[in-house]
Amino acid sequence: MIFGIIGNKGKKGIDKVLKTIIKYFSDKNIPFYIDSDLKEELRPLNLKHNLFPIDSLIKKSDIIVSIGGDGTFLNSTRHINDSNKPIIGINLGTLGFMSDVMPSEIKTFFNDVIKGKYKTIDLCLTKCTLNKKYVFSALNEIVIDKCDSIKMVELGIFYNKEFVGRFYADGVLVSTPTGSTGYSLSSGGPIITPFSKVFIITPICPHSLNFRPVIVPDSGTIMIKSYNKEKVRITPDGFNGIIRKAPLEIIIEKTEYSLKAIKKHNWSFFNTLNEKLLWGEDIRKGKR
Repeated sequence: MIFGIIGNKGKKGIDKVLKTIIKYFSDKNIPFYIDSDLKEELRPLNLKHNLFPIDSLIKKSDIIVSIGGDGTFLNSTRHINDSNKPIIGINLGTLGFMSDVMPSEIKTFFNDVIKGKYKTIDLCLTKCTLNKKYVFSALNEIVIDKCDSIKMVELGIFYNKEFVGRFYADGVLVSTPTGSTGYSLSSGGPIITPFSKVFIITPICPHSLNFRPVIVPDSGTIMIKSYNKEKVRITPDGFNGIIRKAPLEIIIEKTEYSLKAIKKHNWSFFNTLNEKLLWGEDIRKGKR
C-alpha cells in the first residue's frame, strides 16, 4: 500500500499536517510520495527522493491523500481522473463535506485504513462534450451561465432528445448526487444521497415561476441549447471554464468511470448532513 500526498499549499497549517502524516508513515515503514509543489512546506525535512510531480505521483501510488478543503478535494479528482485510485480527504477548510478527516484524527484514521477498517464509496462524475469533443469532467456539477453581461441567457433543456423546457435565466447547472449539497442546493435544488443514480438539472435564477429543478436518471443524455447571442460560460466544479458564443449545444453525460472515496468505517451521509449543514437542526432548542 503506497500513499501519494497532495494538498493546497496555501492552507494554513498544512506544513504541520504534512509532517504529522510523514512521521506516521515513516514510523510504520509505509511507502509514500509527495507532490513536488509542496517541497517548501516540508523544510527542513530531506525528502527529495519522495517528491514527484502530481501526475507521476498518482501513477505510482495506490491511495491518494488530499490535504486541504473541499475545493482541494475537487481539484485532486481532476488529476485522478480515470486512474481508479481511491482518495482520502484531510480537512483544513471550513466545511469539510468531502474532506472529512480532521487533523486530530489522522493517526486513528490511518490505523484503521491499514487494518482495512474503512468504507469505500463510488461517486459519479459528469462529462461535458462540445461539438462531439470531450472538454472536461466534474465531480460536483457543470455550470452553464451568462458571461460578461447582465442579460439573461435563453436555454433549452433536452433529456434523451426529449424536450424538457425552455426558459430565460442566469444559467443552469447539472449536478451529481455529490454536488447536490453544493451550488445546486444554494440554487434551490434537492439533497440527493451519493448512492442515487441520478442527475439534478437546476436553473439559476430563472425568469419563470414554472421551471424548477428536475431529477433525471444518470443513464441518459442531457443536452442544453443556448439560443440567444449572449456568450455562455461552461464551468466544471468552479474551476477554469470555457467561453463560447451562442447558438450552442452542450452534451452532459455520466463518465464511464467513478471516483472511489475512502471514508471512516462508521461514516454516514446523513450524519454528515447533520454535522456539516445542520440538517434537521431544531432552531427551537434553547428558546423559551
